Amino acid sequence: MRSVSKLWPAVLVSSLVGCGGGGGGGGGGPTPQPNASIGGIWKGTDSISGLPVIGLAAETGQFHFIRQDGVQYYGTGTTSGNAVTANFTGVTPLGTAFPDGSTYGTGTLSGTVSERSTLSGSTSFRTAAGNSDSGNVTLTYNALYDRDSSLTTIAGNFTDVKTGDVVSVSASGVIFEQDPATGCVVNGNVGIIDSRYDAYSVQWTYSSCTGANAVLNGLTFNGIGTLDNTVTPEQAIVGVTATTGTTGYAVVLVLQRT
Repeated sequence: MRSVSKLWPAVLVSSLVGCGGGGGGGGGGPTPQPNASIGGIWKGTDSISGLPVIGLAAETGQFHFIRQDGVQYYGTGTTSGNAVTANFTGVTPLGTAFPDGSTYGTGTLSGTVSERSTLSGSTSFRTAAGNSDSGNVTLTYNALYDRDSSLTTIAGNFTDVKTGDVVSVSASGVIFEQDPATGCVVNGNVGIIDSRYDAYSVQWTYSSCTGANAVLNGLTFNGIGTLDNTVTPEQAIVGVTATTGTTGYAVVLVLQRT
């Protein structure tokens, strides 16, 4: 598995906009509005960089926003009604950095979500070197998220469309891969977050990496994946990250079922 995959999963660019629901009134006044979920597969543009962004978010509030250049912003969002707030971390792929040379930073998001429709807000971000930016993001929902998830559904062999490496996922969710070019061996697992939706928890650890990739040895990466059955062969899109101190690493994989 190479540390950086710059292929962009264009299959997720189209979106289907749905509507969230509100509470009715009666008796002593309006029924309190339930907290909206940010769960979904989202697409939009990062106003700071101008680059497309795809967001993978679970019903737990956990999210990984993946920028076209492989930078990832991840955290957990909380909602109150339709208001959403989050603290997040931003990291870059191995061998790349933010403009000031940092590979790590932290930020905040404040905005609104219309469940299964739109997610928008303002962001601020500060790198480990102390440089700050602010911007906004508007994302639209992709109905691919409505697909059920299961270990049976995700199990099988996949080929990394960038490197040609084979990634295997067992019936119990065990992940294995070995990259002849870097020597990296990957051992991990995939899990079900909510079987009603197409989002999977993903975790793996690197070992035996050589050369520039040796810094990955012993690091455990965590993130979210989704499986797209609207294309043939099916594609899995995975975004994972790891940090050590103020150094961050982001990995994005686009995998075709074989």
